Amino acid sequence: MAYYVEAESKLLREKFEAIVLGWEGVTKKTLFGSPSYAAGSVNFAMLVTGGIVLTRLDEEQRDRLLEDPNAGYFAAHGRIMKRWVRISIGDVSEIERYLPWITASYAAARGE
Repeated sequence: MAYYVEAESKLLREKFEAIVLGWEGVTKKTLFGSPSYAAGSVNFAMLVTGGIVLTRLDEEQRDRLLEDPNAGYFAAHGRIMKRWVRISIGDVSEIERYLPWITASYAAARGE
């Protein structure tokens, strides 16, 4: 199962990268066949078709984000990853409203 299809998510990737690749220490790599983003060597986000997965939110941040109807736990290879939250993005302009959580995941990956 492919988690990311470039033909369906190119605009999302471009918008996300325009934001995060300018942040200090951010690098891009591949995780589960998807573009993923790290601060140093610590992953903080991954793109999936139609969404963003945040990997470094603390419990309170996850709980707040999971109140959003567009958010849910990420499932990989049939396993629910309760520390990772997937945000469904229908329009790339929606990324802006999730910036506080994206920034929080980045900061946690940096050890801040």
